[in-house]
Amino acid sequence: MTETRDLLRLLDPADAELSVDQHQRAAASLERILAEPVTQPRRSRRLLAAAAAACALAAGAVTFFHTGDDGQAYASWTPAPRPLTHDEAGRLGSQCRRWLRGSMLDARRAHLALAERRGEFVVLLYRTDVPDMSGDCLLRNPAGTDDVDLIGAGATGSDAPARPAPLGALVEGGFSQFHEASVTDGAVGRDVTGVTVHAGKFTVEATVHDGRHAAWWPGPAFDSTEPPESGQWAPTSIVHYDLTLTDGTVRRDVHPVRPG
Repeated sequence: MTETRDLLRLLDPADAELSVDQHQRAAASLERILAEPVTQPRRSRRLLAAAAAACALAAGAVTFFHTGDDGQAYASWTPAPRPLTHDEAGRLGSQCRRWLRGSMLDARRAHLALAERRGEFVVLLYRTDVPDMSGDCLLRNPAGTDDVDLIGAGATGSDAPARPAPLGALVEGGFSQFHEASVTDGAVGRDVTGVTVHAGKFTVEATVHDGRHAAWWPGPAFDSTEPPESGQWAPTSIVHYDLTLTDGTVRRDVHPVRPG
């Protein structure tokens, strides 16, 4: 709170010209504003927008969002997903498309590739294969209600056509990192029936359908510990994959194929 107050004062060009009485009224107004709770809607606020836009056409780009709600919790999250109903996908999908407008993804042309629920939380993934772009929305929507809170929405990918995955392999797609949560998707070989994602303390069963996989978890996808005095520092992925094949074989700690 003190940092916020100091920043606001630094940004006030009239601060030095106010009378004592004006200073007192301004201070009272500031305290009242800072004391007011955050209200709906909880729309996403893009951080580092210029950097995200510059990286967007590089395969495996990362986008960062923040909801402004530091109290958001994911207590109902489950490692295994369940599909959305047709009604849920249509109702929530129309809102997701609207939130994706203005992103790198052509939301009008994109098709719904995957939609899953984990507890009160829903992820919808929209794609175009030419170019290879994915756009996703992470929402809070208790099942059976019309209560919808947007946690984050963003797009990642490249300007090249989508690359199919070889047999028994996984092509790692982009990562969207929302407030205290990560979403990823990518291609899998046609003989892959299951993908298990390991991300730090989280083990996640991905949704796999029609040659694509998607998963999200309430934690990071990258090691955010920056080495001291580092110059060109880049985050290191903490994500690892196990693949289940049609013959029942489980391939452990599979190195993903990098898109490109």
